[in-house]
Amino acid sequence: MPEQSSIVIVEPTSASRQRSMKRWLKDFSDFFFVKGNVLALAIAVVVGDQVSAITKSLSADLLMPLINPFIPQGSFKDLAIPYFGGPIAIGNLLDTFLSAFLVAWALFMIIQAMKRIERIGRREDTPAD
Repeated sequence: MPEQSSIVIVEPTSASRQRSMKRWLKDFSDFFFVKGNVLALAIAVVVGDQVSAITKSLSADLLMPLINPFIPQGSFKDLAIPYFGGPIAIGNLLDTFLSAFLVAWALFMIIQAMKRIERIGRREDTPAD
């Protein structure tokens, strides 16, 4: 007959539960408020969404109307390749690629401007010989 081992379950005292809960609450508040990890991420998401809206508007409302007169059908969105099962609409795909390229270009220009401002700031901070 196998030996039966007795398992003892130790219940934490209410004082240790309170300390544990206070420690957990302190760690969580340090993570959320003091270090700013979640708050910084939330701000980055909101700012990123706004930059995306601006660049989409730049593409759709300003640049595409300037490019469309050079396209035979008048717009990328109407461009399609005839196929046996029906036309293959590649216009949306081209429009999406062009929009992504314009977004990348706009972000590149913003980053270049920020680097230039940093260089100017460093030049002003260095003492003249």
